Amino acid sequence: MFNIINSTWFFIGIILLILGTFVTVFDYPQIQYFDNMDSQMYASLDSETKEIHKRLQIELSIGITILLAGGMFLGLSLFRKKRQS
Repeated sequence: MFNIINSTWFFIGIILLILGTFVTVFDYPQIQYFDNMDSQMYASLDSETKEIHKRLQIELSIGITILLAGGMFLGLSLFRKKRQS
C-alpha cells in the first residue's frame, strides 16, 4: 500500500485528475465528429464552426496536460518525503 507523504499535493492531484478527465471525456467525441467528416462537408462549414473545432482541439490538449499534471502531483505526494524541521 502507498503512504501519502503530502496530503495537500495528493488532493490537488486528485482534483486535477478529475478535471482533466472531464475535459478529455467530453471533448474527444466532439473532435471525432469533426475529424470523421468528409472533406467536402468540412469545407462547406462556416468559419465559426471551424473555429469551434480548433478551440476543441486546443481544449483537449489542455485537458490532457491537466490530466498529466494531476498524475505528477499524485506521484509526488506518494513518493516525495517531507522536509524535517
